[in-house]
Amino acid sequence: MRSSLSFRNVFPLAFFLMIFALAIRQSAFIDPDLWWHLQTGQDIVTSRAIPQVDIYSFTKAGSEWVTHEWLSEVLIYGIFRFVGWAGLLIVFSGLITAAFYLTYRRCTGKPYIAAATILLAVVASSPLFGVRPQMITLLLASIFITLLGQYSSDGLPKPLYWMAPLMLLWVNFHAGYALGLGLIVLYTISLAIDRKWSLIPRLGLMLIACTAVVPLNPNGFRMFSYPLETLRSPSMAAFIQEWASPDFHKAMFLPLALFLFVLFGALALSPKRARAGEVFLVFVTGLAALRSARHIPIFALIAAPILAEQVWALISARGWDVRLLASEGSTPRSAVVFALLLLLAPAALDVALIKHFVSNQPAYEAMNYPRAAVDFLAKKQLPGPVYNRYGWGGYLIRRLHGEYPVYIDGRADVYGDKFMYEAFNTHDGRNGWEESLNKFSIRTVLIEPDVPLASLLRSDEQWQKVYEDQQAVIFTRAGANDTYQAAVQRK
Repeated sequence: MRSSLSFRNVFPLAFFLMIFALAIRQSAFIDPDLWWHLQTGQDIVTSRAIPQVDIYSFTKAGSEWVTHEWLSEVLIYGIFRFVGWAGLLIVFSGLITAAFYLTYRRCTGKPYIAAATILLAVVASSPLFGVRPQMITLLLASIFITLLGQYSSDGLPKPLYWMAPLMLLWVNFHAGYALGLGLIVLYTISLAIDRKWSLIPRLGLMLIACTAVVPLNPNGFRMFSYPLETLRSPSMAAFIQEWASPDFHKAMFLPLALFLFVLFGALALSPKRARAGEVFLVFVTGLAALRSARHIPIFALIAAPILAEQVWALISARGWDVRLLASEGSTPRSAVVFALLLLLAPAALDVALIKHFVSNQPAYEAMNYPRAAVDFLAKKQLPGPVYNRYGWGGYLIRRLHGEYPVYIDGRADVYGDKFMYEAFNTHDGRNGWEESLNKFSIRTVLIEPDVPLASLLRSDEQWQKVYEDQQAVIFTRAGANDTYQAAVQRK
């Protein structure tokens, strides 16, 4: 028992308990899309049908909706229904942790150098963490990279046999399945660059097999074109932060900059030259990460083991590896106690974080969403249609489905580029902002108190403020109907 509780043996488990805690902390900032994912999952389970057209908005009602995350939404709703918020935090933080644990296993220099590299990769990726279907894609991408990396290394085909069944699941969980096909292509090119010609035909067969299962989903062959349409959408990068390039003026992207500098430094200084195929993989995924923040975790999964290998070669060349590999000898009782504390401390932190979130979930909700304003809107039965902020649409779907359809929500693909520009033009109070409100006969507006549209409505005699707090303000078109007048009297 003393031997198993040595610091070297306990450290990896304690380390990943801390990674789990970081994932919990990030996931506690409830993702705006989680709300409509929950409602969609509930509607699928209740109706036993997967929606094919928009059922949540009044602006795009009946328009095509490619419900590419239907299985994720059923999973999210099922977890929430039976285990609540705690279950969602545990499961999705576990997915994140598992994805990086697989990456850790691919690293050299275990446990310390590998752990340091993984920590850098996790922190760089953490702005994208959350209770969202993308975390399923993160894990599946990590599995694909592991299988492809193992095959590229030893040439044994057995790991590849899992790829087609995993692709079948992936295409029903999330449109990120296209990343899996892309990874096969990238590793095929990497093998060609390294002149491992004999390994390429089998990867080609796997690409065909994985492509063949893509239509086995409720949207059929439509799933081939959908990811490309999303990637080409100019409104995604214009209005959705994770689709835009990382802004290094923001603190949350500085770990990515550090990761890049450390990686380039290690590649330059290490006596061991990285394979040309590895450099290609780093270059392509790094370019993708710099083009869109959404791709940072994939770059981290690819680059972390390469960084660990280069750092380990650099350390070994200077003889510093001797201390890291030195035998710890017999483990005294004091060291056993320390090892137990090393395990218990992050485990206790995990439990505390989950308990705190569950106990204070309404406060977390009110911190980022207009909880009180929506309560007021529902209680006073203010007149619709309601114009709402983009990031609040999912919340309104979850809170008011069946009472108020939304103006817009996080399903940007449903609304299209033209409408997205129109919606944000109105929100930002630019020329022609009134046109959208008049076009859809908007009678109530729910937005942040300090945005340009709020300032314009405050000075417009056609609109009257009926509610305001630090999070949100509600305006109703003056004289819209008797419901509005009654709301003002009851206020």
